[in-house]
Amino acid sequence: MIFVGLGNPGKEYLATRHNVGFKVVEKIKESAKIIEIYKKKYFTGWKIDMEGKETIIVKPKTYMNESGIAVKMALDFFKAKVENLYLIHDDLDIQLGKIKIIRDRGPGGHKGVISVIENLKNDNFVRIRVGIRGEKIETNYIEYVLSPFLPEEKEIIEETTKRVVAAIKEILKSNLEKAMSLYNN
Repeated sequence: MIFVGLGNPGKEYLATRHNVGFKVVEKIKESAKIIEIYKKKYFTGWKIDMEGKETIIVKPKTYMNESGIAVKMALDFFKAKVENLYLIHDDLDIQLGKIKIIRDRGPGGHKGVISVIENLKNDNFVRIRVGIRGEKIETNYIEYVLSPFLPEEKEIIEETTKRVVAAIKEILKSNLEKAMSLYNN
């Protein structure tokens, strides 16, 4: 299995809503044993031991709209099948604090997911969608996803990323269906 968190590289994007996928990868690294690190041109990857299973986590070095390039390179490098890809990303259609795990669905307008589907020529992978929509959106969606979480939202997103890691542990320990039944809300 290969878990890829989507985001944008660079300090200016670090705390933005669009970088929730990166935030989850960092949380995974905190709770797993790192076996090996892979620094490649298009991505950084880690082989980890989590729940007694070796798996791969990845952060693309490309910008969100070009995520597919990095994801394809990572799948090729690790000789992973598309069906074993778990894409972790922000989702503006989902309320802040909610998680939705899905398989074989369209991109829903998410530019990073569109790029992945276009580059893989396949959408047969799991998406772990992390809600980022706050109470009020008073700007266009591009500015919104590139904005930081409000002070009152930071604790919510922190707890949400912990739940995503728990869902990933459940996938590794049990299976996808069990994780979906426990964590989709």
